[in-house]
Amino acid sequence: MNKAVLISTENECVTITLNKPEQLNALGSDLVDSLHSALDSLQQSAPKLVIFKANGKGFSGGLDLSGLDNESDGDLLLRLVRIEQLLQRVRHASYATAVMVQGACYGAAADLVLACRARVAASDARFLMPGMRFGIVLGTRRLRDTLGEKNAYQLLDRTSPFKAQEALATGFITRLAEINEWPDVERQLLKNLSGFSKSAYAKRVSSLTPDTRACDMDALVTSIADGSLKARMIDYVAQVSAERKGR
Repeated sequence: MNKAVLISTENECVTITLNKPEQLNALGSDLVDSLHSALDSLQQSAPKLVIFKANGKGFSGGLDLSGLDNESDGDLLLRLVRIEQLLQRVRHASYATAVMVQGACYGAAADLVLACRARVAASDARFLMPGMRFGIVLGTRRLRDTLGEKNAYQLLDRTSPFKAQEALATGFITRLAEINEWPDVERQLLKNLSGFSKSAYAKRVSSLTPDTRACDMDALVTSIADGSLKARMIDYVAQVSAERKGR
C-alpha cells in the first residue's frame, strides 16, 4: 500500500507530497494525520523551505466525504478540528512554505494552499471553497487577511470553480507556472531565502502574521455546532449531485 504522504529532502528544502491520487488526494483522516506527522518530523531538522505538492491529475478534491453515512457529528467535528490545526501549523510555521498546484483543488485543500506563503499554480488549476454552503467557517478570516475583504467575498460567492487566472488576479495564488517550470521556481524561492537566517525568518513570520488561531478555531467549532453537521453535508452532496445531473 502506498504511503498517504511522501517526504523528500534536498539541501534545505523539504517536499511533502500528497499521495492518494486514486482518491484525488481527498483529505481523509489518514491523509490529514500523515500531514501532521510530516510536519512533526521537521521539528528537529528545521528546513528553510517546505513545499507541498500532490501526485495525480489534481491537487486534492478537499474533505473526503465518501464514508459520510458512517460518520457521526462528533467524528466530523474531530476531522475538521484536525484540519484547522494543520492549517494553523502551516500558516504560522517558522520556515518558508510553498505549494505547487495542478488540476482540481477544492474545499479544505484550497485552505491548505492559502495557508502557504508562496502559492504557485499551473494554468489548469481550478479552485473552489464551498464550506460556507453547508455553514462551515474554515479559513475564512485567513482568506480575508490575505486577499482583502472584496476579493474574499468574490471567491466565496462562487458556486463553480475559479480558474488559475482569477486566482492570480485576486491574490489567491502568487504565481502562475507550468509543471515543467516548477523546479526553476523552487530554486528561485530558495535563492530568495538565502539572505535570511532561519531565526530571522521566524521573527518575520511572528511579526507579520496576525495570530488569529484561537478565534479561527472558535469560529469553526461554533459553526459546526449549529445543528447537525452530518445532515448539512448530506444535503450539500445531494444538492451538488442534482446540479451536475441538471447540466
